[in-house]
Amino acid sequence: MRIKKIKLENIRSFEELELEFPKGSTLLAGDIGSGKSSVLFALEFALFGLQPGQKGASLLRNNASKGGVVLEIEVEDKQITIERRLKREKTVSQETATISVNGQSRELSLTELKNEVLRLLNYPLEFSKKTNLLYRFTVYTPQEEMKEIITEKPDVRLDTLRHVFGIDRYKKIQENVEIVARKLREEIRNREGYTEDIDARKASLEEKDSVLRGLKIERFGVEEELKGIVEERKKIEKDIGEIEKKQEEKKNFEKEFEKTEMMLESKKRDLTSLKKQLGELEKQLIEKIEFNEAYLSELKVKKQDSHSKIDLLEDEKIKLRSQEASLKDKKNESMDLRQRVTELDRCPTCLQEVNPGYKINLSNKLNREVIEVDKRLKELGERLAILDNEILMKKKERLEFENQISEMEILRVRIQAINEKKAMKERLKKDEEQKNKDIDMLTRLLAGLREQLRGFVKFEIFYIEKKRAMENIFKSEREKEIRKAELGKEIELLTMQIKELSEEIELKIKEKEKIAGMREIEDWFSGKFSSLVGFVEKNVMLTLREEFSKLFNEWFTILVSDNISVRLDEEFTPIIEQQGFEIDYSFLSGGERTAIALAYRLALNQTINSLLSRINTKDLVILDEPTDGFSEQQLDKMRDVLSQLNAQQLIIVSHENKIEGFVDNIIKMKKENHISSIESMNLTKAS
Repeated sequence: MRIKKIKLENIRSFEELELEFPKGSTLLAGDIGSGKSSVLFALEFALFGLQPGQKGASLLRNNASKGGVVLEIEVEDKQITIERRLKREKTVSQETATISVNGQSRELSLTELKNEVLRLLNYPLEFSKKTNLLYRFTVYTPQEEMKEIITEKPDVRLDTLRHVFGIDRYKKIQENVEIVARKLREEIRNREGYTEDIDARKASLEEKDSVLRGLKIERFGVEEELKGIVEERKKIEKDIGEIEKKQEEKKNFEKEFEKTEMMLESKKRDLTSLKKQLGELEKQLIEKIEFNEAYLSELKVKKQDSHSKIDLLEDEKIKLRSQEASLKDKKNESMDLRQRVTELDRCPTCLQEVNPGYKINLSNKLNREVIEVDKRLKELGERLAILDNEILMKKKERLEFENQISEMEILRVRIQAINEKKAMKERLKKDEEQKNKDIDMLTRLLAGLREQLRGFVKFEIFYIEKKRAMENIFKSEREKEIRKAELGKEIELLTMQIKELSEEIELKIKEKEKIAGMREIEDWFSGKFSSLVGFVEKNVMLTLREEFSKLFNEWFTILVSDNISVRLDEEFTPIIEQQGFEIDYSFLSGGERTAIALAYRLALNQTINSLLSRINTKDLVILDEPTDGFSEQQLDKMRDVLSQLNAQQLIIVSHENKIEGFVDNIIKMKKENHISSIESMNLTKAS
């Protein structure tokens, strides 16, 4: 991987920065606090995002609402641009993340972008859920962080190096092996508890088999007894069926007897009623009635004549009433006109004054007309009174005719009724003779039915005896059926229990076989496999420690020429020796401690790159203040260190002016009014 360009917006002390990185060695120079390390923090953020425990506020410039980093890199001839953005709300958080590969841009989630970067850098994907240890120990390690690893407790340092080397999986395997073995032991104990009663279950099975055989024998006896009872019941049922047929015949005879008896009573009642009707008819036929049909016709003619005369009188009355109404209207008109003439002063047509003499003559004329109308009205009133009287008389006459006609009609109806009664009398006499014959026949039939019913009495007693015997046989049959059902249920339940017990015993036998197999597996895990994993890890760590220790001593020898040698013990702790005596790390000078940390860092870098030879960051090294506390002599030896690194791209952050003569490119930074910026750039030696 080669870093080409980085752009910062509101990152730490930078408001805005665009910085290109050429190939070869580049020094980020400047005073302490000028923003040199901020560029490295931004670079790490662009690649991997915020780390666990890292807050966005540590990157986003104070009082800025948003910011971001754009990083351009080249990996295996791929031109890659990564952009991450920060925003400030209640807290500072990552907003968007995009990546462009050869011009193809994609917006990804934070996790997806980290995984994509790991894939492009060819880092093992297991580091996707870890902190950036591989990057920190192969590309960029703050000097103080490396010193902390050297002075850390041995077990913590070993865990960290296992993590970096990617061999912490061996420890994880050992832990998982112990978990699996423990689980197997627990499972074996649980399964042994399940199988410990197998002998008792076998004894219980034999006992249940014995009980089952006894129950089946008893059921066979019950079934045989039940067959005999059923045969006897069927015989009784047949006898009862025959008796019930006789009883059905008896019922039919009884119904016939009751029906005949009812018919006889009915005939007798009918005969009594006939005799009573004949007596009444005899009394009614004694009366003599005379009727004249000619006289009835004459009365109807007279009635019609009276009706016609009434109609003529009514018509005349209507005409006179009409004339009377016309005269009254005429009288009212004359009187109204007379009143208007009397009150008239001027003619309504010509508007001239009306002559009083004319008014008097006209009024007199109108008075004469009123008198004439009154006279005519009086004559009409007298004639109407005469007509009303005549109409009344004619209506009385018509009513009298109607009454006489009604009486004659009643007489005719009575005569018809008498004739009908005479005919009825003849019919009733014939019915009386037939009723007497029917009563005689029914009396003889009843006597015969009564005799036949006496013959069915013996079947009643026989039926009662058979019914009692049937109840007893049913009771015995029910008892046997119940016992048979009970035995069937007991046999079914016991059979099911025996089946379940047999299956359980079979399972327990198989379980014991499984327990034996699991115990073999547990012994193998706890013994052979665990020892094998420990042996492999020990050999891997031994190989790494030998290479690491050799490289560590080589780098340290370049930096420190005194008779001091270094090596690593089994816990990767630096052992410093001088003239055969061990020197404690804390007794070293500041420059010597820095040399120890730098040598440890460079040896670790080479060891990891050798172990993970395919990672795409092996040609990139970033050193942050690698010469802190160095003497002038040690600073001079940094030229040899840098030349032996043989890195395609080397970035050094330092405030030592002497380092400027050891690098190809120099970028100086400054900070004014809390804002960092580039002071100058010297890229004349860039390749």
